[in-house]
Amino acid sequence: MKEKLKAMYQSGVIDMNGLLKAVERDWVTMEDVVEIVGEDDSLAVIKAAKIAEISKSCNAIIVAGIDLELTQGAVHFNLSIEDQANIANLFRVVELCGTEFPYQSDGGVCRIYTATEIAQIYIAAQTLITTQTTYHNALKAYVQSLDGAEEISAVTYGMTLPEPYLSEMNAKLAVAQAQMNAIMAKLSN
Repeated sequence: MKEKLKAMYQSGVIDMNGLLKAVERDWVTMEDVVEIVGEDDSLAVIKAAKIAEISKSCNAIIVAGIDLELTQGAVHFNLSIEDQANIANLFRVVELCGTEFPYQSDGGVCRIYTATEIAQIYIAAQTLITTQTTYHNALKAYVQSLDGAEEISAVTYGMTLPEPYLSEMNAKLAVAQAQMNAIMAKLSN
């Protein structure tokens, strides 16, 4: 398999992402990929693998969703792409002056949610999505800045970002939070 992938990589049929997918599927090892692309590009392989790892972690946290305490008790909402779209559509009903709408939480029964609850669901979902994607992007930029394989390997999703990445991320999240607060204030009127 390694020789076949090497020929495909050299001919341009697959790129680095394709090689990393082959590692995920256990067709080849990371050492095989380094051999395929050559020692000179090994740092690029390690960075690409780390970025793929942190992207997967970010996505898993988002898809796992949110737990909210609403008027009828604790409710869990999955945030798969489809569920994100459904929650956005629910929120659109509120934006268009809807006062309530039916929806089924993850593993729950379909029930009527009030406009306030729908806004809470939307705000919580968007806050999680924004926080995780902003953190992911800052962590990715940090990984791109590193020059050593050991440094890159030490990066883990959830670690505290070093400066200036932490300050830049917090500034972006403050803007997002201000907008979420403005939405809630507007809906409260």
